[in-house]
Order: sequence, then C-alpha cells, then structure tokens
Amino acid sequence: MSSEHGHILVVDDHRTTRLKLSLGLKQQGHTVAEAENGQQALDILRTESFDLVLLDILMPEMDGYQVLEHMRKDGTLRAIPVIVISAQDEIASMVKGIELGADDYLPKSFDPILLKARIGACLEKKRLRDQEARYLARIEKEKSRSEKLLNIVIPIGVALPTEKDFNLLLEKILLEAKTLCNADGGTLYLRTGQDTLEFVIVSTDSLNLTLGGATGKEIPFAPLPLYDAATGQPNHSHIATFVALNGHAVNISDIYQAEGLDFSGPREFDQLLKYRSQSCLTIPLWNSAKHVIGVLQLLNAQDPETAEIIPFDEYLQQLIESLSSLAAVALEVYVREQTLRLQIEQLRIEIDEARQSRQVAEITESDYFRRLEAEAESLRRILEQTGR
Repeated sequence: MSSEHGHILVVDDHRTTRLKLSLGLKQQGHTVAEAENGQQALDILRTESFDLVLLDILMPEMDGYQVLEHMRKDGTLRAIPVIVISAQDEIASMVKGIELGADDYLPKSFDPILLKARIGACLEKKRLRDQEARYLARIEKEKSRSEKLLNIVIPIGVALPTEKDFNLLLEKILLEAKTLCNADGGTLYLRTGQDTLEFVIVSTDSLNLTLGGATGKEIPFAPLPLYDAATGQPNHSHIATFVALNGHAVNISDIYQAEGLDFSGPREFDQLLKYRSQSCLTIPLWNSAKHVIGVLQLLNAQDPETAEIIPFDEYLQQLIESLSSLAAVALEVYVREQTLRLQIEQLRIEIDEARQSRQVAEITESDYFRRLEAEAESLRRILEQTGR
C-alpha cells in the first residue's frame, strides 16, 4: 500500500458509528476491520497487522483506556498509532488518552475533513517509524554480519600464506570462500602455461561431491582454452575464461536466464547429477604482477535461515574478491617458494658435481697418481712384450 492508504481497525460498541466510520474510510481507499469491544480489538490486533486504530473510549467491559494500556505494554502492539474518539469532555479525555499513549484525539462529532487529515498524519508517522525500524534492523544485521565475517576473514588471511601443502591450500581457498557466502558449490581454476584454465578442485555440498585438491580424486573435465585454437581469438563464451581474460568479476542471479555467455558445462553437470545451478559468482585471482593466475567460481548462494537459493549480494562479493586477492598472494608465495627450493636443490647438485670434479682433478694431478700411471704404463708394455 502507498503511504496514503492503510489497514485500519475501527473499535466502537455502537454498530452505527462503526459502519459510518468504516464506509468513509473505505471510500478514501483504506482497508478496514471492525471490533465491537476492547477485548475483541486486542484479539484482532494480535492476529493481523494494522497501520492505525480508531478507538472509542466509552465501551462496556473493557473501555478504550484499558485497550491503550494493554497495547502499550505489548511489544508487538506498542508501535501502532491510535486515534481516540469520544463523546466525553474533550480536554479531559484527550489528556488521559495522550497520557496512555494515544497519538491523536477526535470528538465523536468529528469533521470528515479533519478526520482524514489526522488519519493521513498518523499513517505517515507510522510509515516513517516502520522505515526507521527497518533501517535500524538492517544496520544491526549488517554490523553483526560484518563482525562475524571479520572473525572468518582475518584468520583466513593469516592461515593461507602459511599453508605448506599446495593441495590443502587450494582446498582451503575454495572451502573458505564457500563458507563466507554460504555457497553450495564451487570450482577453482588455475591458469596453465598453455593458456588454459585447469580444474584443480570442484566441490558441491548438496551432492556430497569433492574432486581434486587434497582428495586426490581425478577431475574428469578438460581444461578450458583461453583462446580459440583455430583463430587465436579470445574465448569469451565461457564465463570462467571470460573472467580470466577480462579480469573483472561477474555476478549472475540465474545462469539459465543469462545471455551472451556459454553455460553448457553447468547445464550438462545439472542434467547428469540432477542438480540445478542458479546463482553464480565468478572472480579472477590477480597476482602481484597484475596477471590473472586463476579463477574462483561459486554456485548457489543460500539464505542462512531458509536454505533458499539467492543471488550473491554485493557486500559478500567484495569480501570474496578480497579473499581472492589473499588467495592469489598465497598461491604466488607457494609457487615462488617451491621454485626457490628447486633452484636451491639444483644449485646443491651443481656444487656437489663441481666439488667431485675438483676432487678428481686434485687426485689425478698429484705426483702419487702420476707415479701410479707411469707404473701402470710400464706394466702394460711388459705384458705386451711377453705376449700376455
């Protein structure tokens, strides 16, 4: 409903008054419910959502003042605006009603124009209160989520560069990214020297499926070429290669509704395993030299409360991009460390070979070795002369 219209409860023990008020309110575009006494009003208020209550003061059993007292003590009803309507002495009734929490007051001989104006003011006030409450709830939710995510991201940032097992490092990168945004599936690709994207780990929780990484299970998917073998043109059809070549993230709410990119791979995966890929977040892994060394792809973000598949929100996308930067640094550090280890090992071999050559030279160039060579040569000649 617009801010001009609302759901209004009319509470009055006189049927004629209720009908008159209800008819006028409906003509103004409001949705109206009726209650003939205070207890019935409270029962209705606890079962339906209302934007305003028009409350008669003088009623049998439970009067309007008692209704106000019950409403202001109830956390779910406290915020509903109330306009009290009474035939009693105007000043006395108004003061008591306001003291008990009413937002406004009208005498029963009300003017329709004045009633409309005051209803409009109360509905606008209610709309602003609701908007403020939503903003505060959202701020509190985002604050809570930020604190929780920081408690995840910071340990990840510390742990990634210290992981010494490459397969465990790959697995940690993907699984932590999935955890951050509650994604059901994910794939990590690494760029090869042949300009392809190689599948290094694939994981889908709902299918209880994990391939590659520390599992040692072979991934049966061929690497994705970044360039067409025949024409040499960039392969922009596949989302992972597109992201690797263009270097920016792509966030899609439903891959079956997306246009311009090839999702035949996920669709074949879906058909084979009776799965339904939907939301997809694909992010490049940049190294310190500003080169894309891999791609992180997440599938099917889930609502933490309902498990419903939802799009990846922009805030989480920024966190995943930050995590991807940490991951790329960790991968680069690992590769450099392994390269350095190989270089050190190769240098050690070369040193050992040089040392052995030098030791051989020292032996063969000594006087003792020369005397042995001379004696061996003399013995060889004697043997030749004797025919042996």
